[in-house]
Amino acid sequence: MSKSLPFVTATLTAIPRVRRLVDHCDHLVTQNEQLLAAVELLTDEREAAEARAGQLASALRRLPAMDAESATDLDYLFIVTYGRSGSTLLMGLLDAIPGYCIRGENGGVLYKLFEYHSTAAKFCAKWTTDNPLPPQHPWYGIDDYPDDLATLRMRQLVVDTLLRPEPGTRVTGFKEIRWWMQEPFEYIDFIESLFPKARFVLNTRNLDDVAKSSWWHKEPNARGDLAKIEDRLKAAVGLRGDRGYHVHYDDYIKDPAVLRELFEWLDEKYDADRIASILAIRHST
Repeated sequence: MSKSLPFVTATLTAIPRVRRLVDHCDHLVTQNEQLLAAVELLTDEREAAEARAGQLASALRRLPAMDAESATDLDYLFIVTYGRSGSTLLMGLLDAIPGYCIRGENGGVLYKLFEYHSTAAKFCAKWTTDNPLPPQHPWYGIDDYPDDLATLRMRQLVVDTLLRPEPGTRVTGFKEIRWWMQEPFEYIDFIESLFPKARFVLNTRNLDDVAKSSWWHKEPNARGDLAKIEDRLKAAVGLRGDRGYHVHYDDYIKDPAVLRELFEWLDEKYDADRIASILAIRHST
């Protein structure tokens, strides 16, 4: 037997293993190329995210963020009304007062905070006993819901993100037309708990005119629905005592001097020329 035969046999036997190793090596090379491409993509995404974070941080630094103590030093004023009542004009009249920063509508987002807070508080009360809930309990932790801390943080959130009072602001708030809930009383109580010294201006208008507006005219029972909403809002704001005030659009459009009493209630100077200049500007759409 030739001496080379064992070598040839071993070589032939090793060829399939070599091929598998070569194939495996090719597979690893492909995987490595894919990983390098993924790393490059993630690097680009990270750099873009870092750039965006820098932009957001810069924007936040420009916001007039207020500490909790400063937030309670402000006075708060909220316009309570329904759509097409002339409330945008009223907002403009109030914003013309030096030191006032009354924002426009926000889609009723504050009511979402009310639902969040009232739900958490309800179940906290339900499950609070002499002994804390154990980790094995399905409602573990809800009995320790921090009502005071939640109120503080929600006030800060709304002031810093929705109200954003400008430098020199004394009175801030917003106007909202979304008060359709059946019982607005507890909701307004919640707003008062968030904003110490809060006051509420109810703005109404001739309901026949409102019902004919583009906002309401397609509703089959607009006049009746508006009357119910207005009655609820009158009752809710009326319960605020001297922290609630009612103005009627048709009255102050006909005779702006009727706003003198509103300004007296606000303890602000009534400036007839400034009022006239605001009334001369078209508001809303």
